[in-house]
Formats: sequence, structure tokens, C-alpha cells
Amino acid sequence: MHRAILIRQDGFTFNEVLAALTIAVLTVMSYSLSSVQLIQRQTASGNSTAAIHLAQDKLEELQARRNPADVDLCPGAGDHAISAKSGAAGIFDRCWRVAPSPLGTGLRQVDVTVSWRDTEPREITLSTLIYTGDGA
Repeated sequence: MHRAILIRQDGFTFNEVLAALTIAVLTVMSYSLSSVQLIQRQTASGNSTAAIHLAQDKLEELQARRNPADVDLCPGAGDHAISAKSGAAGIFDRCWRVAPSPLGTGLRQVDVTVSWRDTEPREITLSTLIYTGDGA
């Protein structure tokens, strides 16, 4: 006589465990990738802010001269490996150009360009006009 043995199985099958682990891994990976992208965007934003401040500083310095000499240091010359923090080497290069403005005599156009590389090459240029009074 054969006795029927009932075996009760508790727990999960290997395939169920594998599917649950796959879902968990995909969730963690997508969260990690979005975190990396967020950090890259925050770094780019911070670098852009620092570059704007560096450009503004140079514009203010050139404006304080009242009648700056014509000069063209872009690209290649100017300040290299500068930082928004004084005394520290940085990732920024800054160049500037001062030339008579096509908008009228007595005006000089000043362009300051700050370039850097984080995840990709970037640059910003700020421009202003300085009234020198020449030829008025």
C-alpha cells in the first residue's frame, strides 16, 4: 500500500527570488543614475556661478580704469587656472578684449570670457560699454 505523503512547501521559488532581486537592482541603479546626473547638474551650476563672478570681477576692474587701453587677450592669453577662491588653483581661464565700440565715439566695448571644463567644455562671456568721453 502506498501512502500519500503530503509535503508542504513554504517560501519562494528560485524564479520568484530572482525576479524580486532583478526589480530591486533596477530600482537602485535608476536611483543611482539620477543621483549622479543631479550631482553633475549641481556642479555645472556652481561652476557657472563662479565663472560669472570671475567675469564680473574683471569687468569691474577694467571699468575702474576709466579709459582702459585697447587690448585683445582672447583666446589664449589672460588668466589661467584661476579659482573663485583666492590663492587656490582652479579650473577657470579668463581672457578679455577692450576695443572701440561701433555704437559711437567715446565708448569702449569690454568683453570678458571665462571658460572651463567640467563634464564638457563651457564658457560664458559678459560684455559692457565704458564711456570714456573721447571724441565727444
